[in-house]
Amino acid sequence: MTDTKPHGSLTDEKLWHLQHCPLFSGISRQEMEHLRDVTVMVKLEPEDRILADPEDPNAIWFIKEGLMSLTYGDAEGKDATVLLLGPGDLFGAMEGAEDLDYSQNLAALKPTVLYCMTQAQMEGLLNKHPEIGYRITKFSWRRIARLQQRLAEIMTKSVRVRLATMLGNLSTDYGETLPEGGRSVGLTVTHDDLARLVGSSREMVSKVIASFRDEGYIRSARKQIDITDLPALQHLADS
Repeated sequence: MTDTKPHGSLTDEKLWHLQHCPLFSGISRQEMEHLRDVTVMVKLEPEDRILADPEDPNAIWFIKEGLMSLTYGDAEGKDATVLLLGPGDLFGAMEGAEDLDYSQNLAALKPTVLYCMTQAQMEGLLNKHPEIGYRITKFSWRRIARLQQRLAEIMTKSVRVRLATMLGNLSTDYGETLPEGGRSVGLTVTHDDLARLVGSSREMVSKVIASFRDEGYIRSARKQIDITDLPALQHLADS
């Protein structure tokens, strides 16, 4: 029997999302219902941003489903996407990081469901369930590894290779197998989006996308990209 999301009240939907969040596995039904009552659920559509609560600017957020990009402007005024955040990732200000403001730098790339709690609520949860702290640590290790890989790629690989790697990763993580073969990228992305993701200019990305299309690696139209020759693209990414 498939465990599907309920179509009833918002309260039921919140509880369902919390019960299916790996971060909170092992919590009792009573504690889960308490968590449902004290957390805030937020749904974002693509390009939406989180509006920080002026009464609690240091709230802690975690992503239940969807995808968000963490983007900063460089010294020349160009935006660069530092990291993609997906299910299981947390962000916000724990003790010692209160000056970090994520609200202006995070945007949804696809429909996203998040939960928000206060620092005090998170600390109380960690005191009761130390295993959640271990899971958060694992998520943090994964994020650091992604940052290290991204930095290494930007410093040592060409835009062509970086873009091939990014398209392959997006298709693996978010795309679907196409009836005629190949895979979709799974996200609605512009050349500006891709430029931010690979740390390059829009002009350079447009040139590389055109070459990929001419070589038969991809087809693209209206912000949609399908990979038509995944083995060839992966070979390029590994070069």
